[in-house]
Amino acid sequence: MERGIALTREAAAPAASAAYCAVTVAEDRVSAAVPGVAWQSRSLARLLAGADAASLVAVTLGAGVDELIRDLFAREEFALATIVDAAGSALVHGLAEWVRGALLQEAEAGAAAGVTLTPLYGPGYGDWKVEEQAALAVLAGGDAIGLRCTETCYLVPQKSLVGLLGWLPPGGRDRTAAGCARCTLADCAYRVRTSRR
Repeated sequence: MERGIALTREAAAPAASAAYCAVTVAEDRVSAAVPGVAWQSRSLARLLAGADAASLVAVTLGAGVDELIRDLFAREEFALATIVDAAGSALVHGLAEWVRGALLQEAEAGAAAGVTLTPLYGPGYGDWKVEEQAALAVLAGGDAIGLRCTETCYLVPQKSLVGLLGWLPPGGRDRTAAGCARCTLADCAYRVRTSRR
């Protein structure tokens, strides 16, 4: 495991991009202050309720991690390839969280003390259609960091994420609930359900 994590770190070339825009939330629709840009999602609208702006974020570890995983599988080092794949996923999520923290620090240093940011939320989460990932990647500046989205909605490089962080005013309610607790897709086959005894 330690070797796989070390190899992943060596292969990674982390890069991030963020763009700020005003948003308005109405029922299950979030509209950006950019002509023609809006997203339809109950879960996104619920997350951004009370927000007046969002940061559109794109992060990637670069092509090196993808190449390493392919190379390890080609050499039939399956266990190591699987560890590198998992480590890459953890690292790109960590990179997105680092960006969130950096944006909050920047806000605290400026005139926006006390504001909070929602967790990153992207197309494919809950009821937000994954097909909206391509446009969001462009709006978030993905091109500038070597990130693109295929016609079938896969991010390239694979160890990449795109999504929104909602800016909430001071005193807003906590939005840090994760996973199924945050999602409005009630009929999801993977939903974690609590058992009643």
